[in-house]
Amino acid sequence: AVRLKSKRLKKKALLKLNGKPLILQLTNRIKRSNFSSEIIWCTSTHKSDDELEYLGKENRIKIFRGSEKDVMLRFILAANKYKAKNIVRVTGDNPFTDPNVIDLLIKKHIKNKNDYTCCNSIPIGTRSEVISLSALKRCHKLIQDPNSTEYMTWMLNRPDYFKTLDVTFPEKGINRPTISLTVDTKEDYRCVSKIYNHFKEKLPSLTKIIAWLDTKPILLTKLTKKRINKTISKKINCKFKDDF
Repeated sequence: AVRLKSKRLKKKALLKLNGKPLILQLTNRIKRSNFSSEIIWCTSTHKSDDELEYLGKENRIKIFRGSEKDVMLRFILAANKYKAKNIVRVTGDNPFTDPNVIDLLIKKHIKNKNDYTCCNSIPIGTRSEVISLSALKRCHKLIQDPNSTEYMTWMLNRPDYFKTLDVTFPEKGINRPTISLTVDTKEDYRCVSKIYNHFKEKLPSLTKIIAWLDTKPILLTKLTKKRINKTISKKINCKFKDDF
């Protein structure tokens, strides 16, 4: 999921990390997943996202453009077009999304026949989530406000409606949920750039990145944030039509 109409940090998906746009660095990283079949930039039809389409075509990346506000519908239509039964959702401002986590989640998701599979034990900005298309369609029918579906995590992680699984990653070293490696602000971008500039083209595993961060206490402090999900969920309508 990627767009350029971001308010806090304009065109953040195109900001350079070690000489390449963030969204391309992210794409190259998740290409290391062994079990994902295709990578698609799922963006909006707003003219501001034309630039993303041009960049994607230049780099032979598949693009799907759909509703600007109803992100869930955008994913549903993209999945229909590419005949996907399951979707791995990755957010376009998370350049450290871990391909090993993606593969673990896909295995767990398929083995347990889940509707929704996630991993909240690892740093913010390195996570992904696997969603069955059938569950996504059910969720879209249930949701009160489709224009809030940018935050579909809170809508899908509902064990009262769906078969969900929150996986704890088996490698303890990366179970650091208070670290944030996403890019939401200029300060985030400066911190993330320092990591990319250190490792250059050879961005290693998340384990090695965190081990290096542990040797940089000032940088690590800047990246350690306690974000409370309730704060965000209060601002949006995540309720289903039959919620009381």
